[in-house]
Amino acid sequence: MKAPFISCFSDDLELFLRKKQDAGFLYYSAEYTLHQFDKFCADRRVSNPEVTKDLVNSWLGSFDNCCAVTIAGRASVIRQFSLFLLSIGKEAYIPTHKPHGKQRQIHVLSDDEVNALFEKIDQYSPRVNIASFGRLAIEYRVLFRLLLCCGLRVSEARKLKKDDVDLQKGTILIRIGKDNKDRIVYLPDDLRVLLIQYTTQLKKEYDDRSVWFFPAREMNNLLSVSLIDRRFNEAWNATSFAPACPDKPTVHSLRHTFVVKRMNLWMEQGIPLRSMLPYLSKYLGHKSVEDTFYYYHQLDTAFRIVQNMDSKSKAVIPEVPAYEDILPE
Repeated sequence: MKAPFISCFSDDLELFLRKKQDAGFLYYSAEYTLHQFDKFCADRRVSNPEVTKDLVNSWLGSFDNCCAVTIAGRASVIRQFSLFLLSIGKEAYIPTHKPHGKQRQIHVLSDDEVNALFEKIDQYSPRVNIASFGRLAIEYRVLFRLLLCCGLRVSEARKLKKDDVDLQKGTILIRIGKDNKDRIVYLPDDLRVLLIQYTTQLKKEYDDRSVWFFPAREMNNLLSVSLIDRRFNEAWNATSFAPACPDKPTVHSLRHTFVVKRMNLWMEQGIPLRSMLPYLSKYLGHKSVEDTFYYYHQLDTAFRIVQNMDSKSKAVIPEVPAYEDILPE
């Protein structure tokens, strides 16, 4: 059961949200933003149910640790709420926050692109016949699959230590993630088997005694971001998709791809996103459901899933705030 609104805007917020949902909009991310606004007003004991310029600026100013694009996304939701208030004869300020700079496009890999990418990754063979280079070729095949199958950040995967990977239980402990919180990530069975084979091979053929799960050429060090990026770029550029791709994927695109494919699968299976998103958000190490759902907002592939499930077609595509956060690694 969803939490009720508690501020002086509670009735208007509930009516606004109900009208959006009755019109066919999913509105999950925006609903979370509305609850943030509602809590802000309740905590500050706002008693006059009027959206004023000072109130909006004060609320947006409370997100001082967020980038301009994030703040603009939240302003967009309040803009919609203010327009609704005006439509029912109430006074309201219309915020106009816009982010600076060009928004980076998200690339979610299709199944064909994933297959082509990993074909090139698996074909990689070092030009120099040195044992440590051969070991790195094996590591790349496993590392990129881990990123795709578990949606890890690159920094989380490269900093993994052997002690944090329990291949019997099939779990990975992510220590001090992006928001300084540890979390447990569960491995798919086929990936767990692959990791067992990987660790066995490194121990047997390369006498691997490093503390790192993905050691660098010098085993006391961990793989560098630049080396991981270079291998990914070389593999992608070798695919047939690279020349015609306007929004070149990055290593972080594997995380985006994991999220969107998982959400699409739930929708295809009729599993409600509202009940599953909090779990997915925790799994990914996000602060909120809103941070997870932004991946889905910007993608045509996501909208096609919605269209295929409902005869109303475009009417059920979720309304998207004008600007959404682009999360760094």
